[in-house]
Amino acid sequence: MIERIIRFWKGYVRIRIRSRETERFLNLCANNNLLLYRIQESPDGCELEISLSDFFRLQPICRKTHTRIHIILKRGMPFFLHRNRKRKALFIGVFLCFGLLGLLSTRIWNIHVEGNYSYSAQSILQYLEEQEIRHGIAKKDISCAEISAGIRQHFPDMIWVAARISGTRLLIQVQENMDSVPQKEEEQGPSDLVATKKGEILRMVTRQGIPQAQVGDQCEKGQVLIRGLVDIMNDNGELVRQAQVPADGDVYIKTAYPYYKEFPLAYEKRVYTGKTKKSLALQIHSLELTVGLPGKAFEHYDRVGKFCTLKLTENFYLPIVCGTATSHEYRIVPREYSQEEARELAKGQILDFLDEIMEKGVEILENNVTIEVTNNRCISKGTIYGLEKNGESVPLSSMPQPTERTTDE
Repeated sequence: MIERIIRFWKGYVRIRIRSRETERFLNLCANNNLLLYRIQESPDGCELEISLSDFFRLQPICRKTHTRIHIILKRGMPFFLHRNRKRKALFIGVFLCFGLLGLLSTRIWNIHVEGNYSYSAQSILQYLEEQEIRHGIAKKDISCAEISAGIRQHFPDMIWVAARISGTRLLIQVQENMDSVPQKEEEQGPSDLVATKKGEILRMVTRQGIPQAQVGDQCEKGQVLIRGLVDIMNDNGELVRQAQVPADGDVYIKTAYPYYKEFPLAYEKRVYTGKTKKSLALQIHSLELTVGLPGKAFEHYDRVGKFCTLKLTENFYLPIVCGTATSHEYRIVPREYSQEEARELAKGQILDFLDEIMEKGVEILENNVTIEVTNNRCISKGTIYGLEKNGESVPLSSMPQPTERTTDE
């Protein structure tokens, strides 16, 4: 393969020789180190291939052996350049292509991150973007040592970072500390535990501080539930002083959630006809082009699209989105819920509301919602009672500090 490429680069010709001394001609070529290829007999003589440089050395041998030469075929780069010598645009394009390849080879077109687990590759690429390390940056503007140091500083869990340039790729290898010790919470100053909602206290556990309410009491929003103070007693059981501490405890209250929802029994239903229309869509930045406008012939339709963003490398996305869009025609048909259907729909709405408040950690105690179907409407109303944790820490409110008792008093 390499030999054929060299022959094409230097150029070669296929010739037909006519001579009474063909054998002598071939022997003289061998004695003069002239390489002959693909020698074949023909009705008019002998055909063979010879390089362009050796072809011009055949004249003395042809004179000795009275051989006539006829050129059948010319192949190779010298003949190609000679045939296209007047095509200036072709050569300009070739030189510009090699120049562009040379220019592109001086820049980074792919940033690859490997070894990351807790930090996504996108977060690391976003940090590099903030440091103006992006696709298309010149290699001479990149310092691998600074990139490694910056990533270690910005991501504390990175214990080892290595960055290197390979061709037009920036390879970043990281190693995270998988056995990191969780940071200790900052020490909290003196605080009170106050109510965030109104309700009846059903359970209360005080771990630190002085309780200001008890089970069965009604608390208001903003009321102090646990005071951030601790009584310091002497050996005789007398109060010496009160120390300020962060109030801590669990307070659970019974809260009421009013519920009201209604909807008409009459509604409009979409009935799909089965007719569809496909189109091609192309979006470049904010410009959107569509071939075969979807749904143009439909009065009512839903559009479903499958789109993808073009990319050159694994992380180098182009601002070009292309895909297909399919429009499904439908008709609007008036319908009406029956009483059973309306009640089932209302029950589903109530269950959705219960799931929503239960996701907030509320335990459902009572559900007093009733469903009525009247006057072509379905009405759900009532109150839902739940048990939830109440209280938040606020800085300890100011109060006169008790004086310490001394033995002289």
